[in-house]
Amino acid sequence: MTERRNLVSSTLIYTFTNALGAGIPFLMLPVLTRVLVPADYGRVAMFSVVVTVLGALTGLNVHGAVGIRYLARDKLDFPRYVATCLAILGASTSVVIIMVLALLPLLERFTSLPGTWLLAAVVVSGGQFVIQLQLVIWQYAKSPWKYGAFKVGQSILDAGLSLLLVLAFGLSWQGRAAGIGVATTVAAALALILMLRVGWARFPASSAYARDALLFGAPLVPHVIGGMLIAMIDRFLVSNVLNLASTGVYMVSVQIGSVFALATESFNRAYVPWLLESLDSSSVARERHIVRFTYVYFVAVSLVALLMGLLAPAALNFIVGEKYHAAGSLVVYMCLGFAFGGMYYMVAPYVFLRGRTASLAAITLTCGLLNVPLCYWLLKHNGVAGAAQAFMLAQAMLFAGTWVLANKSRPMPWLSALFATKPA
Repeated sequence: MTERRNLVSSTLIYTFTNALGAGIPFLMLPVLTRVLVPADYGRVAMFSVVVTVLGALTGLNVHGAVGIRYLARDKLDFPRYVATCLAILGASTSVVIIMVLALLPLLERFTSLPGTWLLAAVVVSGGQFVIQLQLVIWQYAKSPWKYGAFKVGQSILDAGLSLLLVLAFGLSWQGRAAGIGVATTVAAALALILMLRVGWARFPASSAYARDALLFGAPLVPHVIGGMLIAMIDRFLVSNVLNLASTGVYMVSVQIGSVFALATESFNRAYVPWLLESLDSSSVARERHIVRFTYVYFVAVSLVALLMGLLAPAALNFIVGEKYHAAGSLVVYMCLGFAFGGMYYMVAPYVFLRGRTASLAAITLTCGLLNVPLCYWLLKHNGVAGAAQAFMLAQAMLFAGTWVLANKSRPMPWLSALFATKPA
């Protein structure tokens, strides 16, 4: 009973803090969309996207290995393992800076961001890795309050600095981007100090630990890249095929849809542990119950997505500035896309249960690569709505492909559960 209570309380803490972090951009919409013109809002979106894209390269996802190795920390020098991951971050970030400098003219044209801000994005992506490293340690150490306090503090600093720089100092999009960058840098510095002072990290680094961490993190890079091609290439294409102003409008629809995505992600955090526990000692009747519940969830998220899409045009008249009202017609596609994302969360655990992450990475990368020409073609024919439509279709493809892989990984009665009236 105590363990169950702790699990519930931890889940609530993680959900609340993640919701607050994801909700900051949404809560700032009424202010920023009345102060920034769509082109400037588009530059803010582009800066955030560049930081996320570079994050796949700075650190090479080895922070995930830290969580796994924490569980076996009595069999290795865990502080030295963490320090090794920090060393990998330093080396990979240096390489990324060199790459950005070499491609600077091309990247400036493609992102519509000045070179100094592109280099700043590299630093910010490295800072996010350090933050994730500390958060992973707290998560596996079962310290949700420390995790939550850190996340909330960073979110408040982010919002406060951004509003101060934009409203009080009139720095336009640079103020919002600087708020993101400074808040991340301060939080990363604090996380690094904590890891060193508490003893979570201790140098020198180890080549053996480096190989171990890279064997875990590097294969996930294609999966991360595929996910970004689905979730973020649209912003680059809107900016280049159309213009930055359209990107700003498009990002408003993304942030409205993200509210719905937050709900599905929060449910997933609570559902997956229960699902894996149920599958561990599952009967035919139990499997049918799980499948039927999954279908009910599919219908529910679809209906909620459609409802949000129908209400969005009227709601946005009050939430955002007049120049962004066109985003209302895009929300239905974004919400349906995030609904397919929620469905993906329901079937992906079967794949992870059997450890078929390489196959999942292949599906994700394939869907991401298909999304590029699809998004370009729909943008050319349907304008900015085409990007939202492409996102919806790419998410649907990812869900369908993962569902097929899930059934191959861990077969479930997806058809018989619809018609059976009693256990076999």
